[in-house]
Amino acid sequence: MLMNRMLPFIWIRLVVLIGFTIFVAVKSMWVVTIIAVALIGWTIFQLVYAYKHM
Repeated sequence: MLMNRMLPFIWIRLVVLIGFTIFVAVKSMWVVTIIAVALIGWTIFQLVYAYKHM
């Protein structure tokens, strides 16, 4: 896939994941919070990879 096309969607996913993580942390759902933090880490890795290989 072209990285140029994927970048906006990766940024949107990051914003949604941050909002979701805050929501589940406030609701004290710690297992889901840990999973969401892991997904944020994976998304950041994908962003870095995409910008390096453009």
